[in-house]
Amino acid sequence: MNYQKIIVPYLGNTKIEKETGRFREKFWDDNVPVDIEFIIDVKLRVNVIPIPSFLKLANIDALITSDWKSIYVDRDEYLDERRHNRLRFSLAHEIGHFVLHKKIYSNFNIKNLEDYYKFNKDIPQKQYSYLETQANKFANYLLVPRRALMIEREKELKKKGSPAWFDKVDTKTFEVVTIALNDLNNKI
Repeated sequence: MNYQKIIVPYLGNTKIEKETGRFREKFWDDNVPVDIEFIIDVKLRVNVIPIPSFLKLANIDALITSDWKSIYVDRDEYLDERRHNRLRFSLAHEIGHFVLHKKIYSNFNIKNLEDYYKFNKDIPQKQYSYLETQANKFANYLLVPRRALMIEREKELKKKGSPAWFDKVDTKTFEVVTIALNDLNNKI
């Protein structure tokens, strides 16, 4: 495939949020934390394959294959409990490609790291950025469901104290919740 000619379709936030909602209705609900590993393994039947030194080899956290059968991750990251939330975000990101980019990504024919290297080298940076940004937004919408966040935000605004719900939100960093809250603020 000539990756230099790839054009990634535009997907706005509304479309991404809608697609995430459909996915959530089918495979989960608004409860947090989202058990992304359960969804991937049991509901989607995609294998998560830890590979030694994957992060060093690929310079990415995770990679879903174009046949949708496997997600490669770094073995050390996978086994390190301190990196668990980051890994879960990365897995949700890869599922974002599965949901949002199924047609185009299937044509990439990425089966292994060598295929990914060629893809990454040849795809125009702007198009690659679109793919990654859209998948990041999907992961954010999936891991921080806006409806549940809005309900909890209203509860917390009515009382003083620590927002305990935020402790249950499955995110890579506080930044993800901040993005979600800003998103809610822009809608009201």
